[in-house]
Amino acid sequence: MDSLELPDPSDIAVIGGGPAGTFFSIFALQMARMVDKNLNLTIYEPKDFAGEGPSGCNRCGGVVSELLVQTLAVEGINLPESVVQRGINSYRLHTAKGSVYIKAPSNEHSIATVYRGGGPKGVVAEGKQSFDGFLLDLAKREGASLRREKVSRVEEKNGRPMLYTRDGLLQKADLVVGAFGVNSPSARVFRDCDFGYSPPKTIKTAIAEIEFKRDIIPEHFGNSIHLFLLPERDIKFAALIPKQTHLTLCVLGKNMSKSRVSDFLSHPVVKGAMPPGERYELSCTCFPKMNVGASPRPYTARIVMWGDAGSTRLFKDGIGAAYRTGKAAASTAMFHGVGRRHFADTFYKVHRSIVIDNWFGRYLFFITGLYKKHGLMTSGMLNVVEDEQKDPESRRRLSYILWNMFTGSERYKTIFLKAVDLPMHLDLWKEFAGILSGRRP
Repeated sequence: MDSLELPDPSDIAVIGGGPAGTFFSIFALQMARMVDKNLNLTIYEPKDFAGEGPSGCNRCGGVVSELLVQTLAVEGINLPESVVQRGINSYRLHTAKGSVYIKAPSNEHSIATVYRGGGPKGVVAEGKQSFDGFLLDLAKREGASLRREKVSRVEEKNGRPMLYTRDGLLQKADLVVGAFGVNSPSARVFRDCDFGYSPPKTIKTAIAEIEFKRDIIPEHFGNSIHLFLLPERDIKFAALIPKQTHLTLCVLGKNMSKSRVSDFLSHPVVKGAMPPGERYELSCTCFPKMNVGASPRPYTARIVMWGDAGSTRLFKDGIGAAYRTGKAAASTAMFHGVGRRHFADTFYKVHRSIVIDNWFGRYLFFITGLYKKHGLMTSGMLNVVEDEQKDPESRRRLSYILWNMFTGSERYKTIFLKAVDLPMHLDLWKEFAGILSGRRP
């Protein structure tokens, strides 16, 4: 047997208990049973995702596409009602030139909101469960062990990775999985190894939980996300995501701080989207890093990384990327091997496909940035979308592009191919001409 195949039994260490780590664990344990192989799989995750407030928070907006929900159901992973905070079938796009309502192109393109941790204080007591906690419990039911410890060092001895805490040796492993987030100190553990790993590039974001009286969210926001494309130099875009009793505010940009969040909420367009006369409180605010790149070398013999630690989708659908790469890594390890060549031949193809798709995403967001900066282009975009939404016979080309860019329901390459549609651009140029001539607002 090749020494870089997993022995029977095998010891696997998974560093990180978020979706990247739990998807791998679930699939690896299921695949091991297919080939009658015994796994001792341990997930190292110090955070309790059932904890309320910052202690359980995974610092993420928490949006899951309906396509992913259906894909997980095919895998036998059915999200219970206790996990889904609210189903989303539309969003309202707010700009400096007005706003427009955009419906989901189809049921398959609708989305759901979840809490990645326990949520703000008081939410868990209402019978809700975190998405990450649900997946972690499922991995444990499949046979994974959970240890609430931090791995401080990984070293290779006699061809095997050795895991240490500050107090000493934790485990000798046949495979070490890096499934930690970019806000985790675990990146330093692998950066100090000698196989050339470097963490992905990141930017700083702002996330806040906004608390309203119980009935305000369904009455005012309903099942719509409110998305903001404002001509602010340091803000790329922002979203208000309805949950149960809270809105999750996500602001993507530069120089994020509490004062910048307050300034954003005081913007006339944002204030106009809030329930008139209603008071609200920011129950918590954080400024996590977000992955906007990819690790150039996310694997070596017996060590592999993905999700935020390796590659994920630009700005959207990180959970979907964790599912794809986690399953690819599990398939590689179980059916091929855990050598550098094995990961290069199978797992890396999925990793690379996400990197390439993000190139298309960067171009799309660059064009979107131009539209939000220039009033003529913003007005033309709104007019075209409004006309599309009113006409039941319309192909809704631009509506499709905007919906999927900001919900993550389609790959960026697919959206890009839709964006080079000539009839859509003709519609836009007609609107620009109408606005310049005074025939359109």
